[in-house]
Amino acid sequence: MDLQKKIIPRNHAKINDDIYVTGNIGDSYLGLLILKNKLKVSKLHKDFFVNKYFKPDIQTKLVVHLKKFAHTSIDVSDGLLTDLEKLINVQKLSYKVDLEKIPVSKYFKEVLRKKNLLKVQHISNGDDYQILFTASKNKRRIIELIASNFKIKITKIGIIQNTDKQSSIIDHKGSKISLKNKGYFHNF
Repeated sequence: MDLQKKIIPRNHAKINDDIYVTGNIGDSYLGLLILKNKLKVSKLHKDFFVNKYFKPDIQTKLVVHLKKFAHTSIDVSDGLLTDLEKLINVQKLSYKVDLEKIPVSKYFKEVLRKKNLLKVQHISNGDDYQILFTASKNKRRIIELIASNFKIKITKIGIIQNTDKQSSIIDHKGSKISLKNKGYFHNF
């Protein structure tokens, strides 16, 4: 069997592709903050986030189906936006991501509210190990079907654009948000 036919490469996104991510983003980072004693939370929240840090919800059931619809794919290990930039890095493309659509857990929302923290500062720090992929709009139905059949949370968070539009993350009003930390960058 030709291995090339099984691999979903990076850098094959297309203009107007939808951007999707599996699971929830940010739980592992809050777990790391808790482990570093930089965030104090209830025992319930501590147990939840530390568990997400040590045992992320890796979406292995989806991997065998990605080839049916994904143009390109990567795991979210270095941060949502850092990995999205890696996904399109040699192409003349940009992205537009809707902050409100980035999926987070109910405990994540509770901690942000209780600690008066901003979602935008906690959604691109890495170690989520979710799947980030792009697919054409005509694949929405199959993606929804696979998500339903295999009970995998898959969320459309944005769109791929051409480079005459700058990559951006937008808030609920449609305004661009500047993000200080897009994730972790490896130095080799």
